[in-house]
Amino acid sequence: MKIVSDATFKFFCRKCRYWLKQFGITDYTVYYSLEENIFDAAAEVRIDSEGRGLTFVLPANLDDTSRQSIDHSAIHEVAHACVAKLSEVAHDRYATEKEVNDAEADVVCRITTLVSNLSKPPRSRE
Repeated sequence: MKIVSDATFKFFCRKCRYWLKQFGITDYTVYYSLEENIFDAAAEVRIDSEGRGLTFVLPANLDDTSRQSIDHSAIHEVAHACVAKLSEVAHDRYATEKEVNDAEADVVCRITTLVSNLSKPPRSRE
């Protein structure tokens, strides 16, 4: 296990912000946390649907602190945020068909936004 440096944590936060923007997830208040000995995962997102909050958590001790691994963790956790509404509705046994369809449409719109953002040509740095 490696201790996560301040630079690595900042990189994780930056990548989460980047991927939130790429997915078009702008309707949450976003928090970041570096926590010790909390789980055996590379990262975690805590979703507060009612309060419209997301907390992205990076463990203070990680096996792999490479930029590629941290970026992958950020993408993975943002993807969880992308399907949060659908997951919530799916767990509600009283959910209506309209609620399920709306949650599905939300995910489809976010995926569409992601693909659209990634298919844009890069801006020149002139």
